[in-house]
Amino acid sequence: MTWVDAILLAVILISALHAFFRGLVREALGVGAWIGAAVMALIGLPHVRPLIQPYVEQPYLVDAIAAGGIFLAVLIILKIVISWIAGLVQASILSGLDRVLGLVFGIVRGAFVIVLAYIVGTLALPAPERWPTPVREARALPYVADAAARLAALTPPAYRPSLPELAGPPTPRVEDLLRPPARPRQ
Repeated sequence: MTWVDAILLAVILISALHAFFRGLVREALGVGAWIGAAVMALIGLPHVRPLIQPYVEQPYLVDAIAAGGIFLAVLIILKIVISWIAGLVQASILSGLDRVLGLVFGIVRGAFVIVLAYIVGTLALPAPERWPTPVREARALPYVADAAARLAALTPPAYRPSLPELAGPPTPRVEDLLRPPARPRQ
């Protein structure tokens, strides 16, 4: 186990504990709030742009101010509503279930962040032989690379990142691990 493995475990552990204490409702609705605020910024941009144009000359700055303002306003409103809803759930009998499901959500989120970081990292430094030794020797690397390949396969071919092939023995696949052991014939 290298220091890279320790960092990966720490990322997953921190994400899991953070989601455990906040609960699934707050975490899931929080992600939805960011997505909703971004969508509302795109929808509201044409309507707010004319209000800002008389005061700002640069068109890119007008768009940035308009979209940023809408995004922040919607995000703040949604966060207030989410806080109220999550408070109701935390005060109810579902509090324990909310926290346990939050823990699971946090583990998945931490793994997803690691896989995304791997994909971005391979775009910046695509040759595995140029990676630092602790990264190449990390025990988690084959699993992260496999998950990144599965995630990249879900993207459209025009946008699919080319991920490097790792040298060394292949990691066992989930199907191999779940297959019952072979029994000798009698």
